[in-house]
Amino acid sequence: MKYTIVGSGASPYVRRLRLYLQGHDVTFEVINLFDEHGDKRITQLNPLKRIPVLIAGDQVLWESRVIYNFLQRALSRPVLAVHEENAVSAIDALQDSWIQTYLLKRFKHPVERDNPYYQRATEREALILDYLNTAVYQGDFHRWDYPAMSLYCLLDWGRFRGMLDPATLGSALVEFHQRHTKMPQVGVQTTDPRLV
Repeated sequence: MKYTIVGSGASPYVRRLRLYLQGHDVTFEVINLFDEHGDKRITQLNPLKRIPVLIAGDQVLWESRVIYNFLQRALSRPVLAVHEENAVSAIDALQDSWIQTYLLKRFKHPVERDNPYYQRATEREALILDYLNTAVYQGDFHRWDYPAMSLYCLLDWGRFRGMLDPATLGSALVEFHQRHTKMPQVGVQTTDPRLV
């Protein structure tokens, strides 16, 4: 089956799906959500007005987790274990938090760190990073599969967008990011958001 991923080259959610689909017949339709054409295109495909979108034949799928579940079945890939599902949920929660903060800053909305909402978000981010560092240390991300791709995209996007201070990372996460940046996994270099 031919697939089309619609999204931004800088999106970590789009990137993880591009990595997951390496070696398959995939077209990448690049859009910018913040210009008129991109906004019109995504509105036409997805009433949530979010990326990524996957077009698979005559089906249009929204949200990276829905898309992943569809592809996992379509490509006959192994089902994630419960601890892997939990890890991806933690990655998604942290990614969403960073994206929201990044967009608030980009559009000059005040981010008041003494606000209880931001204090809770900061606490959650630290807990998730600690959880992920422990999971990497314990070997939970040893295979280059969807959870590892998602974690790599999270860490790399965080560094790319200035949302992540490497000094705050545990050593297992630092080593994980460095190892996968240097290794020739299919698509890591070609999907780098810095190339956009």
